[in-house]
Amino acid sequence: MAIIFLIPFFLSLFYLIKGRFDLAFLNVYLPCLFLLPSYYSIRLPHLPPQSPAEWALFPLGIALVIARGSWPPLRRMDLWVVLFMVSLGTSELLRETSTKDGLALFANTFLQMFFAYLVGRCLIEPDLRIPTVKRIVLLFLCLTPAVLWEYRMGQNPWITAANRIFHFQFGSFVQIREGHARVQACFGHAILAGIMFFIVFLLNASLGDIYKRDKFRLGPLFSSLERYHVPAVLLLLFLLLTRSRGPMIGAAVGYSILQIPKFRNIKMGAALVGLLLVMAGVFANSYFNKYTSVTDASNGNEEQSSAAYRRQLLVSYKPIIENGGWLGWGVLSFPKVPGQSSIDNYYLLVQLSQGKVGLYLFLLIAAESLFGAARSAFTFRARESRYFAFVCIGVLAGLFFSLYTVYLGDQVVQVCFLLIGWSQSLQDTGEVELPSVEEKYRFRRVFA
Repeated sequence: MAIIFLIPFFLSLFYLIKGRFDLAFLNVYLPCLFLLPSYYSIRLPHLPPQSPAEWALFPLGIALVIARGSWPPLRRMDLWVVLFMVSLGTSELLRETSTKDGLALFANTFLQMFFAYLVGRCLIEPDLRIPTVKRIVLLFLCLTPAVLWEYRMGQNPWITAANRIFHFQFGSFVQIREGHARVQACFGHAILAGIMFFIVFLLNASLGDIYKRDKFRLGPLFSSLERYHVPAVLLLLFLLLTRSRGPMIGAAVGYSILQIPKFRNIKMGAALVGLLLVMAGVFANSYFNKYTSVTDASNGNEEQSSAAYRRQLLVSYKPIIENGGWLGWGVLSFPKVPGQSSIDNYYLLVQLSQGKVGLYLFLLIAAESLFGAARSAFTFRARESRYFAFVCIGVLAGLFFSLYTVYLGDQVVQVCFLLIGWSQSLQDTGEVELPSVEEKYRFRRVFA
């Protein structure tokens, strides 16, 4: 039955043979990425298990590598991503207990990270920017019945289908907190689902901004949806139903950044929002230290115990990180602390698996992606492109913050690197906003 998960590969290949890279991306890859979980997979001989999204991404990534005419000018980010892949491959080859398993894991991770980065870097800008955002928002709206069912009944439709139809054996289950299900939809974990929901919530803000200036440009369907703020309300509801604090804070950080382009003086707005975020961060850090000051992660309520567990991870794994050196231990072979086998912090996981080299490279990738989007935001003249650049800053800032509370897993891996590539390829397209006559010739007081 799992053979049907190969269908996206052939559909994507069909569109690519016809030269329709856009349709392979919009009609095959994105629906598989956002509607089918990564644990729906099939493994062919001598290959690691691949999800439908990965099968759709494989021919698309290969085609973009071959089509050199679609390559944009090289940037520093391209070097950081390549070096991060080299770091991962080196750690898996030299440090894993089983070299075969390490190479299989590297091949799968390379497909998800590098090919997704390539799609974001080469394919979307500028013509597919709005179609991509519209398609992603529409796909998430399609999740509405399943999300409400999961919250009300405590049963995940994708897990139920995996058990009863495809007979998969895996450890995913619906978490219950305070008597209610933590919605995870098709994303493998409630925190990962929260990350996905706030990313799309912020992307949808760009459609809302377009609707404010042109009521008909988005088409009849999205004009009606944005008129009543349907996508924003539903996505915010989905985020709350995950009951995940990290993504909620990430959404607040991202939404705060979206207020910057609303200031008349953008630089002044950026300084003000930045100051408020720093003050909020100092307060949150003080509160977090007090909140997690329990002697045992098993004490206190579930939320407090979960936060204390993440804090204790940093202490427990510090000597293991030091012994791992510059290359780490490998993803599968790092020593586990008894009772703390779940590494709910991607930065810590990178240190354990890839050592200092992997951590520094990932931090470079994060900084470069934010810098690239910020450079676009402050230099673009077209209002629409400038606002979307701020959307990218907000999305990436919220994402990198959230990774402090969860691992980079399931579909979030591909979405993360697709967004990183997208942030490096932004183009200044659209109507340039010129100063009004009154603003241009306004009387200015001059002191002699």
